[in-house]
Amino acid sequence: MTRTPSFAEDLNYIRDLAEAGQNAPLLGGRFLAMWGGLVTLAYLGHFLIATGAVNFGAKALLYLWIVFGVLGGAGQFLLASRQGEKPGQASAGNRVQAVFWTASGMLLSVYFISLIARMLLTGEGVQGFYWSVPMVLGLYGIGQFVTGAISGQSALKFAGVAAFSGVTAAVFLTGTEYIWLVGAASAFLAVFVPGLMMMRAEPSETV
Repeated sequence: MTRTPSFAEDLNYIRDLAEAGQNAPLLGGRFLAMWGGLVTLAYLGHFLIATGAVNFGAKALLYLWIVFGVLGGAGQFLLASRQGEKPGQASAGNRVQAVFWTASGMLLSVYFISLIARMLLTGEGVQGFYWSVPMVLGLYGIGQFVTGAISGQSALKFAGVAAFSGVTAAVFLTGTEYIWLVGAASAFLAVFVPGLMMMRAEPSETV
């Protein structure tokens, strides 16, 4: 005779499923690693060009950021198309991470499109690029800290604090070319490195 599970056993089963979902690996590592690496290289390139360390001329900055946008857009599309279904995709941490970075991408797109439009129409607004650095680092910090708090990963919370520290340094250095070095270091430590760590923890099999 088959025994019917008790109500308490059903509750325990549901609790185990919830805890397993809460502790599911985060699946956004490849996106963080790509964007963190691109931003790090772009900020370093901007610093070298702006300070004359490399003699490419002022127009090189325009080409640099055009290449950045093309590579970032293409990389995002390719990674998203190959993401597939993996265990834990519906966990709270993964859902929060996906929604936050999507919203952040929309905010940054609106900001830079508006800034470029202003510059084309008025010839003013170059300072907006300098002020974008602490804004970008602030988004990194919020995203990493919130995701770390929800998923219980202290390393991500630490990455968020590191990004916030970068915001402080960037605000003090706004208007100088050294702000790009602060941005590069913060993007590397707070986004690229955690992205690699998440990639190593991702499940290798799809479901």
